[in-house]
Amino acid sequence: METAEVKEKLTPLMEQYFAIKQQYPDALLFFQVGDFYELFFDDAKTASSFLAIALTKRGKIKGDDIPLCGVPVHALNHYLNKLVRGGYKVAICDQLTKPQPGTVVQRGVSQVFTPGTLTDSTLLDEKSASYLLSFYPDSSQWSMLFSELLTAQLFAVSFPADSYRTVETELSRFSPDEIILPSSKKNADFATYFAQQGYCTSFAHPQSDFTSPDSFNTANEWIERQFNTATKARVSSNQTFLRSLQVLYFYLKRNQESALSQFKSIQFYEPDDYLVLDPSTQKNLELIKNNSDGGRKNTLFYVLDKAKTPMGSRTIKKWISRPLVQKSGILQRQEVVSTLCQKVEVLQKLEELLGSLSDLERIIGRIALGRANINDYIALKNSLNVTPEIKHLLQSGVQTVLAHAIQEKISDFSTLVQLLESSINDNGSGDCIIKQGFDLELDRLRSLVNNGQQEVLKFEKQEVTVTGISSLKVAYNQISGYYIEVTNPNLDRVPAHYIELQKLVNRKRFTTPALKALEAELLKAQNEIDLVENRIYERVKADVVVYLSQLRSASQGLCYLDALFGLAKTAYQCGHTKPEFNDKREIIIKTGKHPVLEQIIGQNFIGNDTALTDEQSTWIITGPNMGGKSTYLRQVALINIMAQIGAFVPAQHASLPLLDRVFTRIGAGDNLVEGKSTFLVEMEETATICTQATKNSLVILDEVGRGTSTFDGIALAQSIVEHIATKIQARCLFATHYHELTMLADAISQISNFHMACQRDGNLIIFLHKIIKGAADGSFGIDVARLADLPEGIILRAQEILQILHSQQHGAINTQILPAQSTDLALHAEVARLKAELNMSQKLALEIEQLNMDELSPKQVFDYFWGLKQGRFKK
Repeated sequence: METAEVKEKLTPLMEQYFAIKQQYPDALLFFQVGDFYELFFDDAKTASSFLAIALTKRGKIKGDDIPLCGVPVHALNHYLNKLVRGGYKVAICDQLTKPQPGTVVQRGVSQVFTPGTLTDSTLLDEKSASYLLSFYPDSSQWSMLFSELLTAQLFAVSFPADSYRTVETELSRFSPDEIILPSSKKNADFATYFAQQGYCTSFAHPQSDFTSPDSFNTANEWIERQFNTATKARVSSNQTFLRSLQVLYFYLKRNQESALSQFKSIQFYEPDDYLVLDPSTQKNLELIKNNSDGGRKNTLFYVLDKAKTPMGSRTIKKWISRPLVQKSGILQRQEVVSTLCQKVEVLQKLEELLGSLSDLERIIGRIALGRANINDYIALKNSLNVTPEIKHLLQSGVQTVLAHAIQEKISDFSTLVQLLESSINDNGSGDCIIKQGFDLELDRLRSLVNNGQQEVLKFEKQEVTVTGISSLKVAYNQISGYYIEVTNPNLDRVPAHYIELQKLVNRKRFTTPALKALEAELLKAQNEIDLVENRIYERVKADVVVYLSQLRSASQGLCYLDALFGLAKTAYQCGHTKPEFNDKREIIIKTGKHPVLEQIIGQNFIGNDTALTDEQSTWIITGPNMGGKSTYLRQVALINIMAQIGAFVPAQHASLPLLDRVFTRIGAGDNLVEGKSTFLVEMEETATICTQATKNSLVILDEVGRGTSTFDGIALAQSIVEHIATKIQARCLFATHYHELTMLADAISQISNFHMACQRDGNLIIFLHKIIKGAADGSFGIDVARLADLPEGIILRAQEILQILHSQQHGAINTQILPAQSTDLALHAEVARLKAELNMSQKLALEIEQLNMDELSPKQVFDYFWGLKQGRFKK
């Protein structure tokens, strides 16, 4: 129900609710009422449905019930996590004063949670960076500004309008948790476009903000204040960069204002500054998420992530999504990985030290945003205690250019550590924040309170003596304060000056003027302690903020170091090799393996060679399904990507080019939302490859053309492979079941034929998983069908049809292979039955021959033959 619709008189509580809700119309408002957060009207309906909690009602407006649902204050994070991960914005409205009779509790919004502005560790995935994307589309140019609030990093890229493929590639690189757009009617289509891809989309601000000169001036003042001259010049030269920054400003101003003061610079980049991996390639190669449940298991990230801290894991994930194209940067990473692999004792010591670090990157981010708690400061202190030893280890054991750069980022924090050590209480009691001995005034007040407790005991002893009531007790609770408690049998001995407070079943509670005075003194002292302690705590936090720049620098260096350690640990454990880089655009791999499957299968995984050169830049690969073609295609792509991350690779030797793009067209998938068939999606992905690949790209194509008729498919596949080999001249692996394409090797010198080897053993086919030169003899589809336990009658009929097709010139279906007559089907069925019986008889004879009768009891022999009689071999 809109606020404007409410005409009748409201209760004071609902008046307050509507006033606050008006300020946050696009958020679910959690409105604290005592020990519960309550939601009303449409918010209640939405939350109750999504969270599966009870929807009830309270009161009426205009004769209609007011929908209501609520969650306990202590359980907020549980429900908050679900809502934010579900893409909802949530505003938390807390009680700011204690309830007083006859007055309305003051309330105010303390924090707004949106998917892209989270800071609480309990709400974030510790292994994933959290990005907020500000997207601004202009008529001629589009810009994307990715912000990471906890690291205060901004990444900006712009490109010509309507470059949807570029948008999708950048989205896959950063995987933003939330996308914000200027609020306008034309941007509603973009919101739908992003939502269809699974992204949470928000409008940055009311339309009035973006059209108001005052609002623009405020945003521009922020830009002028926060960024250096070079950044401001770059922003001023590109109107879409300026607009995307303004959009970010308006959104954070309303939802996470403290973040605005943290941004200092922008990293501008071009789409091809990193190895281009479009969404299809990332999905097909399972770089970050697997295709079974979307998790990390059995992905490249899962293999490489041996980092000891969450911040190191996040850095590895960033590297996988954004591999380098500059040789110098790759070689610097390789140098550190190589040194650590050679110096095992340094690797082991570094593992121990890094394991002592907390997630400094996010702790420092929360400190900067004013969201840190005492545990964050304790973790900061403990982590900084380790940094001198890490720095010394790098100086003595890892003497490389990159290691030296990391050392330079780690400052001397001894003064800060001393401050935290002397001030922050880390004994785990939770009784106080500031340590005893840090502040004289605080120590004095605490002494007064402790002495006051002694005064309470003294008062109690005195009253027992005066009244003669030995069971008299003096106690305290938050409702009554200090009170004297007397049991019913002793009530006749209570002095006249006792003031009754409360009557219970078997006792009464009293106070006296003297006890009230003592209570006032103690409460005053305790309030003073709270005020002084909070003031000291704020001062300590302010002293820590002074080190913010050095702390951010150190955390960046330690993130980088931990990521390099992770790559080195993987290389050392898995026996990977340092790849070389050549300028000939050659992909030469000796005994290469799939990095993920190698870990699952182990030593039994069969390695394969690759040699893509100018002379044979395109391989047409044939062979049976299940023979290993797709695995081989993926492993070649993964090895090249690993190399450009700076990792070692699963091969005996690898000499590789610096690729600009990796494209893969593997597997089938439709797009039901956009009404696209499997074949249309396949052709769109292939079109992207044919228009965007260069001679420095690697192209992986698997079964292109299979989604249409045979002749159409062959024609398209041949035209595509010819174009890649002769026009683009990219390095290409082209797997197909169209054996007609193998003829191209005779006509085009750059094309070579290879196949996945297999051999027959009777009716069985054995896959050797080895790629060898030459075209395959056939696809062995019927043999694979037999392995899948397709009924033997169907297998026999398929073999008959295949023989007829092979005997025809063009393989066209005619009357010779129309549906078989019933007599033919009966014959096939009988042959299949006889073959099955023969097979079972052979298995039975072999099993009986292998029985050791001397080791079986009479009952075991009986049970065995009873099982045979029951038809164990008749299935």
